[in-house]
Amino acid sequence: MGGKHRIIELAPLLSEGELLHLVAAGDERAFNSLFEMHQQLIFNIAHKLTQSRSKAKEIVQDVFLKVWMKRLDLKDVENFGAYLNRIARNQSIDVLRKIAREALRNVELKETEMETGVRNTEDTIQYHETAKLLQQAVESLSPQQQKVYRLCQEQGLKYEEAAKELGITEGTVHTHMKLALKNIRVYLKNLDAMLLMILLLHK
Repeated sequence: MGGKHRIIELAPLLSEGELLHLVAAGDERAFNSLFEMHQQLIFNIAHKLTQSRSKAKEIVQDVFLKVWMKRLDLKDVENFGAYLNRIARNQSIDVLRKIAREALRNVELKETEMETGVRNTEDTIQYHETAKLLQQAVESLSPQQQKVYRLCQEQGLKYEEAAKELGITEGTVHTHMKLALKNIRVYLKNLDAMLLMILLLHK
Protein backbone atom coordinates (compact mmCIF):
# COMPACT_ATOMS: atom_id res chain seq x y z
CA MET A 1 0.00 0.00 0.00
CA GLY A 2 1.39 3.41 -0.98
CA GLY A 3 2.40 6.13 1.42
CA LYS A 4 -0.50 8.42 0.51
CA HIS A 5 -3.00 5.69 1.38
CA ARG A 6 -1.32 5.20 4.74
CA ILE A 7 -1.87 8.90 5.48
CA ILE A 8 -5.63 8.42 5.14
CA GLU A 9 -5.57 5.46 7.53
CA LEU A 10 -3.24 7.03 10.05
CA ALA A 11 -4.62 10.59 9.94
CA PRO A 12 -6.67 10.11 13.14
CA LEU A 13 -3.53 8.78 14.85
CA LEU A 14 -1.25 11.59 13.72
CA SER A 15 -0.75 14.57 15.95
CA GLU A 16 -1.90 17.96 14.72
CA GLY A 17 1.72 19.04 14.48
CA GLU A 18 2.53 16.09 12.22
CA LEU A 19 -0.45 16.88 10.02
CA LEU A 20 0.67 20.51 9.76
CA HIS A 21 4.12 19.45 8.61
CA LEU A 22 2.58 17.15 6.01
CA VAL A 23 0.36 19.97 4.75
CA ALA A 24 3.35 22.31 4.64
CA ALA A 25 5.01 19.72 2.40
CA GLY A 26 1.99 19.87 0.08
CA ASP A 27 0.11 16.74 1.16
CA GLU A 28 -3.54 17.23 0.15
CA ARG A 29 -4.85 14.27 2.16
CA ALA A 30 -3.37 15.66 5.37
CA PHE A 31 -4.96 18.99 4.47
CA ASN A 32 -8.35 17.31 4.03
CA SER A 33 -7.93 15.75 7.48
CA LEU A 34 -7.30 19.18 9.01
CA PHE A 35 -10.33 20.52 7.15
CA GLU A 36 -12.58 17.80 8.56
CA MET A 37 -11.21 18.36 12.06
CA HIS A 38 -11.67 22.14 12.13
CA GLN A 39 -14.36 23.17 9.63
CA GLN A 40 -17.10 23.25 12.31
CA LEU A 41 -14.99 25.55 14.49
CA ILE A 42 -14.57 28.00 11.62
CA PHE A 43 -18.25 27.81 10.73
CA ASN A 44 -19.27 28.55 14.33
CA ILE A 45 -16.99 31.59 14.55
CA ALA A 46 -18.15 32.95 11.18
CA HIS A 47 -21.83 32.32 11.87
CA LYS A 48 -21.65 34.03 15.27
CA LEU A 49 -20.13 37.14 13.69
CA THR A 50 -22.10 37.34 10.43
CA GLN A 51 -25.40 35.77 11.56
CA SER A 52 -25.57 34.17 8.12
CA ARG A 53 -25.24 30.46 7.37
CA SER A 54 -24.48 31.07 3.70
CA LYS A 55 -21.75 33.61 4.47
CA ALA A 56 -20.34 31.33 7.19
CA LYS A 57 -20.04 28.46 4.69
CA GLU A 58 -18.23 30.74 2.24
CA ILE A 59 -15.89 31.90 5.00
CA VAL A 60 -14.99 28.28 5.87
CA GLN A 61 -13.89 27.74 2.26
CA ASP A 62 -11.99 31.05 2.15
CA VAL A 63 -10.19 30.39 5.43
CA PHE A 64 -8.94 26.99 4.37
CA LEU A 65 -7.98 28.32 0.96
CA LYS A 66 -5.78 30.87 2.76
CA VAL A 67 -4.34 28.11 4.93
CA TRP A 68 -3.43 26.11 1.83
CA MET A 69 -1.98 29.12 0.02
CA LYS A 70 0.20 29.87 3.06
CA ARG A 71 0.92 26.25 3.93
CA LEU A 72 4.69 26.81 4.12
CA ASP A 73 4.06 28.93 7.24
CA LEU A 74 2.36 26.03 9.04
CA LYS A 75 5.67 24.52 10.18
CA ASP A 76 6.06 27.48 12.54
CA VAL A 77 2.48 27.44 13.89
CA GLU A 78 2.41 26.34 17.52
CA ASN A 79 -1.33 26.74 18.17
CA PHE A 80 -3.29 25.89 15.03
CA GLY A 81 -6.65 26.53 16.71
CA ALA A 82 -5.66 30.10 17.60
CA TYR A 83 -4.18 30.52 14.11
CA LEU A 84 -7.47 29.48 12.50
CA ASN A 85 -9.48 31.58 14.95
CA ARG A 86 -7.59 34.71 13.94
CA ILE A 87 -7.98 34.06 10.21
CA ALA A 88 -11.69 33.25 10.64
CA ARG A 89 -12.36 36.41 12.67
CA ASN A 90 -10.49 38.58 10.17
CA GLN A 91 -12.27 36.99 7.22
CA SER A 92 -15.67 37.39 8.91
CA ILE A 93 -15.02 41.05 9.72
CA ASP A 94 -13.89 41.63 6.15
CA VAL A 95 -17.16 40.12 4.91
CA LEU A 96 -19.14 42.35 7.30
CA ARG A 97 -17.29 45.39 5.95
CA LYS A 98 -18.21 44.43 2.38
CA ILE A 99 -21.87 44.08 3.41
CA ALA A 100 -21.74 47.46 5.17
CA ARG A 101 -20.17 49.13 2.11
CA GLU A 102 -22.86 47.65 -0.16
CA ALA A 103 -25.59 48.91 2.17
CA LEU A 104 -23.89 52.33 2.22
CA ARG A 105 -23.78 52.35 -1.58
CA ASN A 106 -27.53 51.69 -1.71
CA VAL A 107 -28.22 54.57 0.70
CA GLU A 108 -26.00 56.94 -1.27
CA LEU A 109 -27.91 56.06 -4.44
CA LYS A 110 -31.17 56.90 -2.69
CA GLU A 111 -29.73 60.22 -1.52
CA THR A 112 -28.70 61.04 -5.08
CA GLU A 113 -32.21 60.23 -6.29
CA MET A 114 -33.65 62.62 -3.71
CA GLU A 115 -31.31 65.44 -4.69
CA THR A 116 -31.69 65.06 -8.45
CA GLY A 117 -35.26 63.80 -8.64
CA VAL A 118 -34.02 61.17 -11.11
CA ARG A 119 -34.33 57.50 -10.26
CA ASN A 120 -31.03 55.71 -10.75
CA THR A 121 -31.47 52.81 -13.15
CA GLU A 122 -28.29 51.08 -12.01
CA ASP A 123 -29.09 47.72 -10.49
CA THR A 124 -28.00 47.38 -6.88
CA ILE A 125 -27.12 44.07 -5.29
CA GLN A 126 -29.66 43.23 -2.60
CA TYR A 127 -28.12 40.68 -0.28
CA HIS A 128 -30.25 39.37 2.56
CA GLU A 129 -27.41 40.39 4.90
CA THR A 130 -27.42 43.92 3.44
CA ALA A 131 -31.14 44.22 4.15
CA LYS A 132 -30.59 43.11 7.74
CA LEU A 133 -27.84 45.67 8.21
CA LEU A 134 -30.03 48.42 6.79
CA GLN A 135 -32.75 47.46 9.26
CA GLN A 136 -30.28 47.84 12.12
CA ALA A 137 -29.41 51.30 10.82
CA VAL A 138 -33.10 52.23 10.51
CA GLU A 139 -33.70 51.14 14.10
CA SER A 140 -31.08 53.67 15.22
CA LEU A 141 -33.18 56.55 13.80
CA SER A 142 -35.59 58.75 15.74
CA PRO A 143 -39.17 57.40 15.86
CA GLN A 144 -40.47 59.93 13.30
CA GLN A 145 -37.61 59.30 10.88
CA GLN A 146 -38.23 55.58 11.22
CA LYS A 147 -41.91 56.00 10.37
CA VAL A 148 -41.16 58.12 7.30
CA TYR A 149 -38.43 55.79 6.06
CA ARG A 150 -40.56 52.68 6.46
CA LEU A 151 -43.59 54.25 4.75
CA CYS A 152 -41.63 55.69 1.82
CA GLN A 153 -38.85 53.13 1.32
CA GLU A 154 -40.31 49.88 2.56
CA GLN A 155 -44.00 50.37 1.75
CA GLY A 156 -43.40 52.50 -1.33
CA LEU A 157 -45.70 55.39 -0.39
CA LYS A 158 -45.25 58.72 -2.11
CA TYR A 159 -44.39 61.70 0.08
CA GLU A 160 -47.93 63.04 -0.30
CA GLU A 161 -49.40 59.71 0.82
CA ALA A 162 -46.98 59.41 3.75
CA ALA A 163 -47.84 62.97 4.80
CA LYS A 164 -51.56 62.11 4.96
CA GLU A 165 -50.79 58.89 6.84
CA LEU A 166 -48.74 60.73 9.47
CA GLY A 167 -50.76 63.95 9.57
CA ILE A 168 -47.81 66.15 8.62
CA THR A 169 -46.89 68.23 5.58
CA GLU A 170 -45.26 66.79 2.49
CA GLY A 171 -42.29 69.11 3.08
CA THR A 172 -41.84 67.69 6.58
CA VAL A 173 -41.87 64.16 5.15
CA HIS A 174 -39.16 65.19 2.69
CA THR A 175 -37.07 66.68 5.50
CA HIS A 176 -37.43 63.58 7.69
CA MET A 177 -36.54 61.34 4.76
CA LYS A 178 -33.45 63.38 3.96
CA LEU A 179 -32.32 63.27 7.58
CA ALA A 180 -33.07 59.54 7.80
CA LEU A 181 -30.86 58.74 4.80
CA LYS A 182 -28.10 60.99 6.13
CA ASN A 183 -28.19 59.32 9.55
CA ILE A 184 -28.24 55.83 8.02
CA ARG A 185 -25.22 56.78 5.91
CA VAL A 186 -23.36 58.03 9.00
CA TYR A 187 -24.30 54.86 10.90
CA LEU A 188 -22.93 52.63 8.13
CA LYS A 189 -19.73 54.68 7.74
CA ASN A 190 -19.12 54.49 11.48
CA LEU A 191 -19.76 50.75 11.41
CA ASP A 192 -17.27 50.29 8.58
CA ALA A 193 -14.65 52.35 10.46
CA MET A 194 -15.24 50.34 13.64
CA LEU A 195 -14.90 47.03 11.79
CA LEU A 196 -11.71 48.23 10.13
CA MET A 197 -10.26 49.14 13.53
CA ILE A 198 -11.13 45.70 14.90
CA LEU A 199 -9.60 44.07 11.83
CA LEU A 200 -6.37 46.01 12.20
CA LEU A 201 -6.14 45.32 15.93
CA HIS A 202 -6.43 41.57 15.34
CA LYS A 203 -3.95 41.32 12.49
